[in-house]
Amino acid sequence: MSEQAEEGKFGRGTSSMVTAVFVSRLLGLLFIIPLQNIIGGYAYGIYYLAYPLYTVMLTLSTAGFPLALSKTISDLSAHGKHKEAGATFRIVGRSMLLFGLGAFLLMWFLGPLYLQMALPHPDTTQIQAALPAIRALAPALIVLPLMSAMRGYLQGYLRFQPSAASQVIEQIARVGVILIGVLIAVELGSGPPVTAAVATFGAVAGAVPAFLLLRKAVIRVRKEMNRKSRYASRSRLKAGHVLWRLLMYSMPIAMGTLILPLSQQIDAWTVPRGLMARGLTFMAATIQYGIYSGEALKLIQLPLSFANAIGVAVLPGLTEALSLGNNSLAKDRLVMTLRMTAFITLPAAAALSILALPLNIALFRSSAGTGAIALAGLISIFSAIELVSTYILQGYDKFYTPVGHMAIGLLIKLALNIILVPIFGINGAAMASVVGYMISSWLNMGAIRRVTGVRVSMPRLSWRTMVATVAAGLWLYAIERLYVSSLVWIPALQQSRLFSLGVVLVGLAIAGPVYLGVALLVRAVNARELSRMPVVGRFFA
Repeated sequence: MSEQAEEGKFGRGTSSMVTAVFVSRLLGLLFIIPLQNIIGGYAYGIYYLAYPLYTVMLTLSTAGFPLALSKTISDLSAHGKHKEAGATFRIVGRSMLLFGLGAFLLMWFLGPLYLQMALPHPDTTQIQAALPAIRALAPALIVLPLMSAMRGYLQGYLRFQPSAASQVIEQIARVGVILIGVLIAVELGSGPPVTAAVATFGAVAGAVPAFLLLRKAVIRVRKEMNRKSRYASRSRLKAGHVLWRLLMYSMPIAMGTLILPLSQQIDAWTVPRGLMARGLTFMAATIQYGIYSGEALKLIQLPLSFANAIGVAVLPGLTEALSLGNNSLAKDRLVMTLRMTAFITLPAAAALSILALPLNIALFRSSAGTGAIALAGLISIFSAIELVSTYILQGYDKFYTPVGHMAIGLLIKLALNIILVPIFGINGAAMASVVGYMISSWLNMGAIRRVTGVRVSMPRLSWRTMVATVAAGLWLYAIERLYVSSLVWIPALQQSRLFSLGVVLVGLAIAGPVYLGVALLVRAVNARELSRMPVVGRFFA
C-alpha cells in the first residue's frame, strides 16, 4: 500500500473515531438537562461521587493492556504475523475478563471504605445513601475490560469504525436506560439513593449492545487475518510470555491513563473539604461539588474526548510507521495529529469559555458554576495537548517520560487545590487544573522535540488556527454581550432555558462557518485535511 493510501486510511480512521466521540459525548451532554431536573441536586452529587472510584477500578483492571495491545498488534501486523496477533488477543481477552471480575469484587466490597475516605465527615447515613450508586455501577467492570481489549485488537489493525460505532451504541443505550429508569424511580417515590443508583446502572446497560457489536467485528477481522496467514505455521505463544511483554508496555501506559481519574479523585477528596472550610454545610458542599464535577468538568469531556480519540488512533499509527522504518510517514502522522488536535480543541474551548453563562442556564437552569465552566475551556486546551502528546511519546516507546510529567502536574494541582478551593471555591479547583495541565503539557512537548528530532511547536503549528478561533470568538463575544444586556432589559428571560439555548445555537451556527471560512482563508487547514475532520469535514471540503 502506498504512503498516500496509508495516510488516507489513518486519516479516515481518526475522523471516524472523532465523529463517534462527538455524537456519543453530545448525547451524554444533552441528557444532563433532564437527568439533573428529574433527580435533583443531591442525587446528582451522589451520582458523580461514585464515578472516581469506578474510573480508578476500570483503569486498574485494564492496566493499560488495550493500548499496549493495539501497539503490539500494529507491530505484528506490519510484519505479517497475523497468527501471533490473533493468539496475543486471545490471551489478553481472557486476562481482561479475569481482571474485570476482580475489579468488580473490589469495587463492590471496598465501596464503604472509599466513601469513608471521600466524604468530609462520613457517618452511617451518608454512606448508606451513596453506597447503592457505587454497587449499581460495579457490574460494568466485568464486561468493559474485555470490550477495551476488543477495541485494542481492532485499532491495532487500524480498524476504527467498529470501535467508533460501539461507542455511539453504548451511549444511546446508556442514556435511554438512565432516563427511563429515573423517571420510573421518581414516579414510584424513590429517594435520592435509589434514583442515583438507577442512573449509575445505565453504564451496565449500555455495555451490553456495544459488546455484541464489537464481538461481531472482531470475529470478522480474525477470519480475514486467518485467510491471509493460512499457510503460516501455527503460533505457539505462551500466555505468561505474552502477558509479561504486554505488562512491560502497559505499566507506564496504565500509570499515564490513571492520572485523569487520580485528578478526579483529588477533587473528590479536596473540593468538598475546601468548600466546608469556607463555611458550607455537607449538603451544600456536595451540591457545589456536583456542579463542578457534573457541569464544568462534564462540559470539557467533549473537546477532551476528541483529543483522546485522536491519540488512540495515533499510537498504533506511529507504531506501524516506525516498525516499517518509515520515519517520513511517522513525522507526517505526528504533525497531522497535533494540527488536528489544535483545529478541533481551540474553537471548542473558546465557545465553552465565552458562552459559559448561556450554556449554564440552558443546560443546568442556573448561573452557579459559570466561572468554573469558563475556566474549563482553558483546562480543555492544555489537557488535550497533554493527552495527545502522551500518546505520541508512547508511540515512540517513551512510556515513562509523560508519566513523570503528568505526576508533576498532578502534585501541583493537589497543592493548589488545598490553597485555592477555600479561597475561590470551585473556581479555585478549576484554576489548579489549568496550571497543572499547562505545566505537564509544556514538558511533554519539549520531550517530543528531544525524542523525535522534529522541531514541533504548538504555537507555530496552530497560529493560523488561533487566528480563525479569534475571529469566531469575537462573534461569540458579541452574542454573549447582547445576551447579558437582554437579561438586564428583560428580567423575565434570566431563567429562560429556551432563550439561553437559542442564543447558544445561534452563536454556534454562525461562529462555525466563520471559523471554517477564516481557517481556509489563512490556510490553517487544506482541503485534504478538512475532508478528514469529523461530522462536516467532507461536506465543507
